[in-house]
Amino acid sequence: MFEVAYETINLEQHSGTHPRLGVVDDIVLHPLARASLDEAAWLNKAVTTDIGNRFQVPVFLYGAAHPTGKALDSIRRELGYYRPNFMDNQWAGWTMPEILSVKPDEGPTCVSRARGITMIGARPWVRLYNVTMISTDVSVARRIARMVSARGGGLPTVQSLGLVHGENSIKIACMLLEPNRVEGDRV
Repeated sequence: MFEVAYETINLEQHSGTHPRLGVVDDIVLHPLARASLDEAAWLNKAVTTDIGNRFQVPVFLYGAAHPTGKALDSIRRELGYYRPNFMDNQWAGWTMPEILSVKPDEGPTCVSRARGITMIGARPWVRLYNVTMISTDVSVARRIARMVSARGGGLPTVQSLGLVHGENSIKIACMLLEPNRVEGDRV
Protein backbone atom coordinates (compact mmCIF):
# COMPACT_ATOMS: atom_id res chain seq x y z
CA MET A 1 0.00 0.00 0.00
CA PHE A 2 2.77 2.43 0.93
CA GLU A 3 4.67 1.78 -2.29
CA VAL A 4 1.63 2.44 -4.51
CA ALA A 5 0.63 5.52 -2.51
CA TYR A 6 4.11 7.05 -2.79
CA GLU A 7 4.29 6.28 -6.53
CA THR A 8 0.84 7.79 -7.14
CA ILE A 9 0.50 10.77 -4.80
CA ASN A 10 2.76 13.79 -4.42
CA LEU A 11 1.95 15.74 -1.26
CA GLU A 12 3.33 18.98 -2.73
CA GLN A 13 0.66 18.88 -5.43
CA HIS A 14 -2.19 18.00 -3.06
CA SER A 15 -4.73 20.35 -1.52
CA GLY A 16 -7.84 19.69 0.50
CA THR A 17 -9.98 20.70 3.42
CA HIS A 18 -8.97 17.84 5.72
CA PRO A 19 -5.65 18.04 7.58
CA ARG A 20 -2.84 15.61 6.79
CA LEU A 21 0.87 15.31 7.45
CA GLY A 22 1.73 12.70 4.88
CA VAL A 23 0.67 10.75 1.83
CA VAL A 24 0.08 7.80 4.18
CA ASP A 25 -0.92 9.90 7.15
CA ASP A 26 -2.18 7.47 9.79
CA ILE A 27 -2.14 3.69 10.09
CA VAL A 28 -3.75 2.11 13.13
CA LEU A 29 -3.65 -1.55 14.09
CA HIS A 30 -6.56 -2.85 16.15
CA PRO A 31 -6.57 -6.21 17.91
CA LEU A 32 -9.03 -8.61 16.28
CA ALA A 33 -10.69 -11.76 17.63
CA ARG A 34 -8.50 -13.07 20.47
CA ALA A 35 -5.50 -10.89 19.72
CA SER A 36 -4.44 -8.48 22.43
CA LEU A 37 -3.54 -4.81 22.23
CA ASP A 38 0.02 -5.80 23.19
CA GLU A 39 0.19 -8.10 20.15
CA ALA A 40 -1.07 -5.30 17.90
CA ALA A 41 1.57 -2.98 19.39
CA TRP A 42 4.32 -5.57 18.78
CA LEU A 43 3.29 -5.97 15.13
CA ASN A 44 3.07 -2.21 14.82
CA LYS A 45 6.68 -1.74 15.89
CA ALA A 46 7.89 -4.27 13.30
CA VAL A 47 5.91 -2.53 10.56
CA THR A 48 7.15 0.89 11.68
CA THR A 49 10.82 -0.08 11.38
CA ASP A 50 10.26 -1.46 7.89
CA ILE A 51 8.35 1.59 6.68
CA GLY A 52 10.74 4.15 8.17
CA ASN A 53 13.81 2.47 6.70
CA ARG A 54 12.44 1.18 3.40
CA PHE A 55 10.63 4.36 2.34
CA GLN A 56 12.78 6.88 4.24
CA VAL A 57 9.84 8.62 5.87
CA PRO A 58 9.68 9.81 9.48
CA VAL A 59 7.33 7.55 11.46
CA PHE A 60 5.76 8.44 14.80
CA LEU A 61 4.25 5.81 17.08
CA TYR A 62 1.15 6.38 19.21
CA GLY A 63 -1.20 4.58 21.55
CA ALA A 64 -0.11 1.14 22.77
CA ALA A 65 2.74 1.13 20.22
CA HIS A 66 4.39 4.16 21.86
CA PRO A 67 6.53 3.46 24.98
CA THR A 68 4.51 5.97 27.03
CA GLY A 69 1.16 5.50 25.25
CA LYS A 70 1.36 8.94 23.64
CA ALA A 71 -1.95 9.97 22.05
CA LEU A 72 -2.32 10.58 18.31
CA ASP A 73 -3.70 14.08 18.81
CA SER A 74 -0.66 15.04 20.93
CA ILE A 75 1.70 14.10 18.13
CA ARG A 76 -0.47 15.87 15.58
CA ARG A 77 -0.46 19.03 17.71
CA GLU A 78 3.35 18.95 18.05
CA LEU A 79 3.71 18.60 14.27
CA GLY A 80 1.22 21.31 13.26
CA TYR A 81 -1.49 19.02 11.89
CA TYR A 82 -4.32 21.33 12.96
CA ARG A 83 -2.97 24.51 11.32
CA PRO A 84 -4.33 25.18 7.81
CA ASN A 85 -1.85 26.90 5.52
CA PHE A 86 -4.13 28.06 2.70
CA MET A 87 -7.17 30.37 2.82
CA ASP A 88 -7.39 29.80 6.62
CA ASN A 89 -9.32 26.55 6.11
CA GLN A 90 -7.39 24.31 3.72
CA TRP A 91 -4.15 22.37 3.55
CA ALA A 92 -2.04 22.71 0.42
CA GLY A 93 1.31 21.08 -0.29
CA TRP A 94 3.78 20.41 2.48
CA THR A 95 3.18 22.59 5.52
CA MET A 96 6.25 22.00 7.68
CA PRO A 97 10.02 22.48 7.68
CA GLU A 98 12.00 19.75 5.92
CA ILE A 99 14.01 19.07 9.09
CA LEU A 100 11.81 18.04 12.01
CA SER A 101 12.31 19.59 15.43
CA VAL A 102 10.74 16.48 16.98
CA LYS A 103 12.63 13.19 16.58
CA PRO A 104 10.54 10.45 14.94
CA ASP A 105 10.40 6.95 16.42
CA GLU A 106 11.74 5.51 13.13
CA GLY A 107 13.06 6.89 9.87
CA PRO A 108 14.91 10.12 9.14
CA THR A 109 14.40 13.57 10.68
CA CYS A 110 14.59 14.99 7.17
CA VAL A 111 11.17 14.98 5.49
CA SER A 112 10.45 14.35 1.83
CA ARG A 113 8.09 17.17 0.78
CA ALA A 114 6.43 14.73 -1.63
CA ARG A 115 5.83 12.00 1.00
CA GLY A 116 5.56 13.76 4.36
CA ILE A 117 5.22 11.94 7.67
CA THR A 118 3.44 8.76 8.78
CA MET A 119 1.93 8.04 12.17
CA ILE A 120 1.36 4.43 13.17
CA GLY A 121 -0.49 3.34 16.26
CA ALA A 122 -2.15 0.48 18.09
CA ARG A 123 -5.37 1.06 19.99
CA PRO A 124 -8.83 -0.36 20.56
CA TRP A 125 -11.50 0.38 17.95
CA VAL A 126 -12.72 3.95 17.68
CA ARG A 127 -15.72 5.26 15.78
CA LEU A 128 -15.58 8.15 13.35
CA TYR A 129 -18.72 10.23 13.26
CA ASN A 130 -19.23 13.19 10.92
CA VAL A 131 -22.00 15.76 10.89
CA THR A 132 -22.39 17.78 7.69
CA MET A 133 -24.21 21.13 7.73
CA ILE A 134 -25.36 23.42 4.92
CA SER A 135 -23.31 26.56 5.56
CA THR A 136 -20.18 28.26 4.28
CA ASP A 137 -19.12 29.63 7.68
CA VAL A 138 -16.31 27.35 8.88
CA SER A 139 -16.09 29.33 12.14
CA VAL A 140 -19.49 27.84 13.07
CA ALA A 141 -18.15 24.32 12.51
CA ARG A 142 -15.08 25.12 14.60
CA ARG A 143 -17.17 26.52 17.48
CA ILE A 144 -19.44 23.46 17.49
CA ALA A 145 -16.44 21.11 17.28
CA ARG A 146 -14.86 22.85 20.27
CA MET A 147 -18.11 22.57 22.27
CA VAL A 148 -18.49 18.85 21.48
CA SER A 149 -14.90 17.80 22.17
CA ALA A 150 -13.52 16.73 25.53
CA ARG A 151 -10.66 19.20 25.04
CA GLY A 152 -13.21 22.04 24.78
CA GLY A 153 -15.15 20.89 27.86
CA GLY A 154 -17.75 18.87 25.94
CA LEU A 155 -18.24 15.13 25.74
CA PRO A 156 -15.61 12.89 27.34
CA THR A 157 -13.45 10.80 24.98
CA VAL A 158 -14.56 12.81 21.91
CA GLN A 159 -12.12 14.61 19.64
CA SER A 160 -13.49 16.85 16.91
CA LEU A 161 -12.59 19.28 14.13
CA GLY A 162 -14.61 21.84 12.21
CA LEU A 163 -13.84 21.71 8.49
CA VAL A 164 -15.00 23.02 5.13
CA HIS A 165 -16.76 20.20 3.28
CA GLY A 166 -17.42 21.20 -0.33
CA GLU A 167 -18.65 24.49 -1.75
CA ASN A 168 -21.74 25.02 0.39
CA SER A 169 -21.21 22.86 3.43
CA ILE A 170 -19.15 22.47 6.57
CA LYS A 171 -18.44 19.36 8.62
CA ILE A 172 -17.83 18.52 12.23
CA ALA A 173 -15.52 15.49 12.10
CA CYS A 174 -15.55 13.53 15.36
CA MET A 175 -13.49 10.64 16.67
CA LEU A 176 -15.24 8.72 19.43
CA LEU A 177 -12.34 7.19 21.34
CA GLU A 178 -14.60 5.04 23.50
CA PRO A 179 -17.75 4.46 21.41
CA ASN A 180 -19.33 2.30 24.11
CA ARG A 181 -19.10 5.25 26.49
CA VAL A 182 -20.13 8.08 24.16
CA GLU A 183 -22.10 7.12 21.06
CA GLY A 184 -22.90 9.08 17.91
CA ASP A 185 -26.41 10.00 19.04
CA ARG A 186 -24.94 11.98 21.96
CA VAL A 187 -22.64 13.83 19.58
